[in-house]
Parts: sequence; structure tokens; C-alpha cells
Amino acid sequence: MENSKLKNLIQNFLDGKIGEAEMYEYIQDYPLEEVKEYFLDSMELDYLLTKKYLKVDKEKAFKNFLEQITLEVEQVPAPKRKRKHVYLKYAAIFVGIVGLGLGLTSILRSNDSEETITIAAKEVKLNLGDGKVEIIKETGSTNILDSEGNVIAVQTGEKIKYKAVNTSTEIKYNELNVPYGKKFELEMSDGTVVYVNSGSVLKYPTSFAPKNNRQVYLKGEAFFKVTKDKEHPFIVNAGAVNVRVLGTEFNVSAYSEDAETSTVLVSGSVQLYDSISANKQQTNLQLVPGEKGTWSREQQNFKTDKVDTSIYTAWMQGRLVFRDMPFKHIRKQLERRYNVTIVNSNKVLDENTFSGNFEEESIEEILEVLDRTYGIEYSVKDNQIIIN
Repeated sequence: MENSKLKNLIQNFLDGKIGEAEMYEYIQDYPLEEVKEYFLDSMELDYLLTKKYLKVDKEKAFKNFLEQITLEVEQVPAPKRKRKHVYLKYAAIFVGIVGLGLGLTSILRSNDSEETITIAAKEVKLNLGDGKVEIIKETGSTNILDSEGNVIAVQTGEKIKYKAVNTSTEIKYNELNVPYGKKFELEMSDGTVVYVNSGSVLKYPTSFAPKNNRQVYLKGEAFFKVTKDKEHPFIVNAGAVNVRVLGTEFNVSAYSEDAETSTVLVSGSVQLYDSISANKQQTNLQLVPGEKGTWSREQQNFKTDKVDTSIYTAWMQGRLVFRDMPFKHIRKQLERRYNVTIVNSNKVLDENTFSGNFEEESIEEILEVLDRTYGIEYSVKDNQIIIN
């Protein structure tokens, strides 16, 4: 039972479900060798170090891993050595080496590089129905007014909350623009909460008409917690895909530059359908919790997969979790999160797949790990990163 518990703890750590601090606390009472054994099992070295990781030398990586453990232990006076912590730190680094995750990057930080990435600051914008544009300052609190000067919402920090009202007249839409490097929370007039990811635009009514469906329009990515209302289904229009729900929690990713639009259902039930097809009966898809429905723009069809939903919702907590993802998709997510441009001329690297977790690391720390681990050469000009 205890061994099973330890194994589950380690796997949860590697999957990004618990952080380093929690992991340190959990393994205090376990022998170092037992922790090591389960770490090696969970890392699945034979899989992670296959030929698709072309620039990783398995023997060299593991040798360096063990040497660093020895070095760290030797530098600490014997009575104060915390071998479990030492092992965990370098186990996290080793996972980072083979899977692109950073683990505890504080011990990898270096001041050797003189290249500094300039992050262009952009603000969240709210386009009002009357044509006015509000620049959202993420400090303090302010009222959002309609064209008649009535307060329709209150903005506090990184959240806007609309007043609960019913409207029978003309529906007026607001449009929230969240730039790269930002994310934002919105509570609509019906109580539905939406978390909007970076590089996304959400168009929505300031209030919902009593006789109509509740419909919003999304370009980018957002997580929805929809207030249940059987009389008024909630519909997310995400380009070629519509997501229809009554009350549920789900994530939609519909970036225009991506080849696919995906919906991951956390709870409740959703129906996906192609909004442009003439025969929608052939393009309907019903999801159950734990499923991802993906629409291929090229194939013009849906497919479903069983998934770990926490991977697709980690961005709300400021985390990025990748599982066997091509580098070309990873760098696009890094661009959105850090508001940078990554130009990659290494086509082999672009097709390689990686797994890993990112938390509070800077883009410089990520590039440093890539450089030290894979020998990736890159240069920086302002907010553009060029990988050679």
C-alpha cells in the first residue's frame, strides 16, 4: 500500500498535478533508494529516450545526473544533508532534460548570457457596443458604462463582472481582447464564468435576451463554467465549430493559426457540431467528461480521445503541461504565453515530440535549458528568438 502511494505521488508530480513543495513534504518519510527506484520507473526512460530525441545521449545524460547528485551532497555538511531533497531536485532536472520540462530551474540559472529578451507590454482591451474602447488596467477597480452612462459591469484587477439583468430590447455585444502574455476572467450577466487565455478574443452580449439562446463568439482559447439554464442553451461559436451546452465546464481551443479546434469536457455534457456544413446530422458529436473532441479543418470531421483534462486546464493556474507534443506546437504556446516570436529553422527539432511542465519559469530560463540540454543555437533581437 505504501509503495503504491509513493508511486502515485511521483507520477502525479511528473504529470504536473502537484508541485515541488508538495512533493518535498510527501516524501520525507521514504528511503532515498525507494524514491529513486520509483522515479526511474515513472520516467519511462526507454520511451522518453528513443530516437525521436535525437540530441539526447542517454548514457551521458544519466552520468551527468548522478554526478550532480554526488556534487550537491558533497557540498553540504554531513549532519545537514537532505538526500531526499537533493535526489528530488535532480530527478526533476533529469525529467526536464529528456522531456523539456524545467523542474526546479533555480539551480540551472546562469548569468553567462548577455542576450536579454524584450517583452513588449500590451494591455487587455474591451471594445464596447457603442464603438468605444476601454483599456483595462489590471490594478484597482473601475465601472464599465453603457452608452447611456449606466453601470453594466465592474472591473477589478484581472476580472470583469457584469450585472445580472434581463434585456428584452436589442442585444449589445462587448468584445474582450486578451493579448499574448496575458489572461483574463469574465463573469457574464447570467453568472457564467469564462477564463480567457492569451491571444484570444471573446465576443459576448452585455446581457442575454430572455427569449434567445445564450451565444458567444471565441477566437483563441477559453475555459467556460456555464450556469445551467434548460430554457436557454449556451452556445460557443468557435469558427467552424459550435459548442452547445446547458450547464457544464469545458475548455475550447480555437486559434486561427492552428489546424484543429478542440473541446475538452471536464463535467456535464456538450454537443459539438460543424457550423458550416450543409448536413449537420453527419457532423454532430456528443462528449462525456474526460473526452476531447477535435475538429480537423483539413479533414472536415470530428474525432474523440480520452484525455487527462488537467493537462488542458493547467494554463488557468499559470502552468503549461505538454505530453508528447511536437516542438512546433510547443513554441507556439510559448509565444502566446510570453508574448515573443520564435523563428525556428531547425526542421528536425520542429517535428520532435517532448513532454514537460512549466510553471513560473521565464522564457530565458526555458531557452537556457534547451541550449544546455540539446545544444540549440539561438539569437535574440528585441522580442524575437531565432533558433538556428
